[in-house]
Amino acid sequence: MLQTRYLIFAMLTLQLLSALFFIVDIWGEILGFRSQPLPWAVTEATQIFASIGLICGVVVTSFALYRSHQQIGRLDRQIGAVRGAYQDQLDALFDDWNLTKSEQEITIYAMKGFSNAEIGTLRGTSTNTVKSQMNAIYRKSDFSNRQQMTSFLVEELLAGISVDRDRNVNDCERETSDAHRRQTGPLVAVAAE
Repeated sequence: MLQTRYLIFAMLTLQLLSALFFIVDIWGEILGFRSQPLPWAVTEATQIFASIGLICGVVVTSFALYRSHQQIGRLDRQIGAVRGAYQDQLDALFDDWNLTKSEQEITIYAMKGFSNAEIGTLRGTSTNTVKSQMNAIYRKSDFSNRQQMTSFLVEELLAGISVDRDRNVNDCERETSDAHRRQTGPLVAVAAE
């Protein structure tokens, strides 16, 4: 990956120098900057190398663009697989809980943080209907409230992600207190005045 970056940088530099040669050559002749022309053999050799540089730059840039396009495609497929895997996990949980389609939709809206009134508006039902369906969801899933259910579902989403155990707890606490100080610093200063 690092070698590819250096290669692209080298080719872009070569392209820039080659283009700069042609620009200086053409505008030098048009504006008469050169009082004495370069020998024909030097001009011809420089033009050949500059042309080769531009062609190489186009080829390498095209190759890098093709590889980037392939990598973006792979990442899109991976994201789709993860999204599909989580959807499969949710479907399995919903099946285990014996949730109806309506209850599944409401569970997803609840996970997204919508209130009962907002869910009712989105689904075209009353708030009381949503409340009764939420109670059915809690009963079927053995959770007593929305926070427990959402925490469980988020935990299911993050089940495969591990925490870096090598980090020192004191470092984490220090970072947290530093971040808190940065956030509250101006507020404390204003309150003190």
